[in-house]
Amino acid sequence: MTGDLKRARLGVSVVFAVCGAAFATWLARVPAVQERLGLSTGELATGLFGLAAGSVLALLGAGALLTRIGSRAAVVLGAIVLCSGLPLVSLAWSAPVFFAALVVLGVGNSLLDVAMNAHAARVEEGYGRPIFAGFHAFWNIGGLAGSGVDALMEATHVPVSVHFPVAGAVLLALALWAARTRFLTGADRGQGEAAFAWPSRVLVPLGVIAFCGFVAEGAVNSWSAVYLADVTGATPALASFGYFAFSGTMIAVRLVADRIVARTGAVRFARVAATIAVLGFALVLVVPWPAAGVLGFAVVGLGVAGIVPIAWSVASRKQADAPGRAVAAVAACGYLGFLVEPVLVGALATRVGLHWALSSAVVVTLGIVFLAPSLRVRERDLTR
Repeated sequence: MTGDLKRARLGVSVVFAVCGAAFATWLARVPAVQERLGLSTGELATGLFGLAAGSVLALLGAGALLTRIGSRAAVVLGAIVLCSGLPLVSLAWSAPVFFAALVVLGVGNSLLDVAMNAHAARVEEGYGRPIFAGFHAFWNIGGLAGSGVDALMEATHVPVSVHFPVAGAVLLALALWAARTRFLTGADRGQGEAAFAWPSRVLVPLGVIAFCGFVAEGAVNSWSAVYLADVTGATPALASFGYFAFSGTMIAVRLVADRIVARTGAVRFARVAATIAVLGFALVLVVPWPAAGVLGFAVVGLGVAGIVPIAWSVASRKQADAPGRAVAAVAACGYLGFLVEPVLVGALATRVGLHWALSSAVVVTLGIVFLAPSLRVRERDLTR
């Protein structure tokens, strides 16, 4: 193994942690930002739509940008936009400016996410074995670190107008150091070719798998605390522990998932993982007690942790002539799941209640079991 690959693996891990920490920095202090600006619930929802709109906008153009400038330069650009978005959000003086700042934050988050995954695929190709899930573990680790700093800032009454600019500057410095001194040099495969090309047909089922995986993750991210509090009667402290347990098992599995995939193969791993996630949701829904709910969400984390990283890794190998574009296409499908899930579950919850609405995540996750064969990399599927 060359020193360049080892340095690149470290650099990509750092950038994944930066991305997770930056997004968590914003997410955990939404109430503080809302209070500072005096936003109503409707104005906050409009601002959050700006975040989603920026994310989608970046995803639509990420593939073409990667093809033009390469993953290393795209990571630098994405990190600058994302980390600049944090102080813009904290210093916004009106609802329209808040909306615009969240558009910037969404663009930066999606661009950095796709670019770092594209470079991760390049590093994985150099290693010649699965290492993708390990990178995603660092996103979760960064997210927990960002949330922990947020809690400290909240406890010590540090205003977001101070916290966000400092956090943005520190995280940007880390990302630039990693990308400029640790990433692989030279052009990516497919860089400099046509900026737009239709994704290969073999990527379609991978995009659906990513969509299903993001729906499952989003269901826990958005609704675990609400479900535990409203349905099981958990205390606020215990309700928040559901997401913590989910994140903990996600990190644990992602740190070892690559070695498991290398032994079992991606198809078997995905089938077993999806089945475990379904069983976790079933425990949450069938036994509506606080402790069972926390345990169930932890089991869901065990299952869904490796699904999205595998889909992105396989995509980069199946369209090896332009892996960055392949990752961008599958990522766009996956993030669509993040956008759809809150609307889907929320709409169902108003009609049949949150308990039954959450069961939609079970149905979607079960679909991964049937789509798993598409993760098999065969010679005829490869495009070069």
